[in-house]
Amino acid sequence: MAKIVAKNVESDIVSDIIPIWQVVMLGAVLGLFYWFLTLVLNKYIGSLSVAGNIATILAATLGVILMLNLRMARPLLIAIAVAASLWGLSGLTNGLTEIEIALWSVLLYGLAYTLFFWLNRYKRLLPVLAVIVVVIVIARLAITF
Repeated sequence: MAKIVAKNVESDIVSDIIPIWQVVMLGAVLGLFYWFLTLVLNKYIGSLSVAGNIATILAATLGVILMLNLRMARPLLIAIAVAASLWGLSGLTNGLTEIEIALWSVLLYGLAYTLFFWLNRYKRLLPVLAVIVVVIVIARLAITF
């Protein structure tokens, strides 16, 4: 016997129209989360770079969860792009005061999430991937030099 499937049942749609302030706030909150987690993990691990890398992974994971709640398109791509471009941020902010590190983390995470969200607006995946890879390479080159 065949089952009757209701035609009026639709899955949740992914919204293309997310206010930019929500994305900026999401990035800022994740930047603050990254800073706090790096601070806490550094006390237990003893290595700032390892603590920062673990905090980057955990912040990206939380970012995926929060972006799914906001119904953003391609949240995993955005989170991976932000994590790849800001990998090693704890080493860059080494030597700054705690307030400066927190401010830089909030600012950079807010800008990175906004940038990759904005680049992700286009519907086709291949051009988006190509542009995101180019931006990540430019960001990594800017960080290393």
